[in-house]
Amino acid sequence: MSTMSVDEKSYAPLRPTGYMEQFNIIRNHVKFYNNFQVSATYSIPRYALHTPDLASFEALIYSTLRETLKNQPILNVLIEDEGTPKPKWKRTETIDLQEHVKITEHDPASSPDTWLTEGHAEKLDQVDEIPAWRVRAGVQESDLAATEPTTLSFVLAFYGHHAIVDGVSCGAFHMTFLEALNNLIENPSSITTSPLIRTPPNLQLIPSLEEATPLPISIWFAIKQIIKAFIYNPTDPNNWSGPPIPSSLPTVTPNLRTFSLGPDTVSRLIQKCRENSTTITALISVLTARKIAEMHPSHTHLAGVIPFSFRKFSGHGPRAMGVFVSTVTPYFAFEANPPRGYISCASAPDDRPDGRDNEALWESARQTRQFIAAGSASSKDQMVGLLKFPNDLKSFFLGMWGKKRDHAFEVSNVGAVDGGIGAAAEGGKAWFDRMVFSSGLCVYGDPFSVLVVSAKGGHLTVSVGWMSEVTEEREGVALCEYLNKWMSGLTEEDN
Repeated sequence: MSTMSVDEKSYAPLRPTGYMEQFNIIRNHVKFYNNFQVSATYSIPRYALHTPDLASFEALIYSTLRETLKNQPILNVLIEDEGTPKPKWKRTETIDLQEHVKITEHDPASSPDTWLTEGHAEKLDQVDEIPAWRVRAGVQESDLAATEPTTLSFVLAFYGHHAIVDGVSCGAFHMTFLEALNNLIENPSSITTSPLIRTPPNLQLIPSLEEATPLPISIWFAIKQIIKAFIYNPTDPNNWSGPPIPSSLPTVTPNLRTFSLGPDTVSRLIQKCRENSTTITALISVLTARKIAEMHPSHTHLAGVIPFSFRKFSGHGPRAMGVFVSTVTPYFAFEANPPRGYISCASAPDDRPDGRDNEALWESARQTRQFIAAGSASSKDQMVGLLKFPNDLKSFFLGMWGKKRDHAFEVSNVGAVDGGIGAAAEGGKAWFDRMVFSSGLCVYGDPFSVLVVSAKGGHLTVSVGWMSEVTEEREGVALCEYLNKWMSGLTEEDN
């Protein structure tokens, strides 16, 4: 448990929370959200462990986290006055890694779905006493004791509060962790068994999104959003977004299914998208819209939401950890000739994963890429810029009870994270070649969540998430299988 000493009070205060950070802090406080994670499957030389046992493995994880925290200030803070309109960051004096780290028996080569879901069920509470992140490490004790092969594999999942990290930041965590791990492999004398970390007294947070970049809002954009939020927002009866948000806090059961594509398949899929002037994110968005529309034929319209990184505007680098995102919302129609403002997600008669044409699919993917590019081309009139206007975010969230959900699905792509695969060929290095991006509880969330991440030069993994109280399991499984079939099929050599 963390406390603040008398000397600590004399340190310079931390910067105020930004509007996006406040939004996410209060959202967690009212129990509308919990956590999300990015995991990586690491390989290390066996000699990195002092002894082939769990105690030595734990010491290596603790020591690597100790070095990681020195380079990521946001992991060293608490949230004070969580339930107030203006929550604050508070410097923690000490961190006990035993409160953050859980090491479990898990085969890194097995499906990660159940293991990761267990972590999503663990609450990120006590944020005024314990920094709002957790780590789960999965390893087999029999592997620790083995002598062959010469490398040891384990999975490490970083779970974070959305006020301190976004998806790209979770990738930054793993790059920082990997660098610290390799430094310890080269200098094993720095490995310690102590779980206690004292926070640097000169800790300062990097600028928030709003401090780093202006978020101008035009008067017409503001008026449009005010009318939509408070005066008139007609409901499209043809739009499907699942059941309404419940009228009281429900029990939410997260579910997860994943699949991975190997490096060769990923390279071919990227090339296929380039040949058709689109991106993997846009392609997955259209495929997701298609499948949902097929499963709900009584509706012809649906909306998706696609987060995108704001770092090109804010100037935050790829190693920075924080919340630097905004979103775009494309609208899809399961019609060959959609109304204005909609992108067709209808299937053509000759469309099939292993087909040579699929022109209707690629045209929709091109339009989706263009929509994302247009919506992310400027820092002006972004939805994130509107967060400075609400005076009472708690009432905003509680006012959602019983209302229609905004979207049918989310597609979020962290991109390719450098896991050091190239350097690993030289030997004696740690590296990772497989990652998973997933999220858990969101009371007002979309029926389907499709999250994507890849290790540079390694595997690309797609996770499909849903809540049992909102989406039937057969639909979640069907969407995952559909995406796997199409993304694999489009890369077949005869396409």
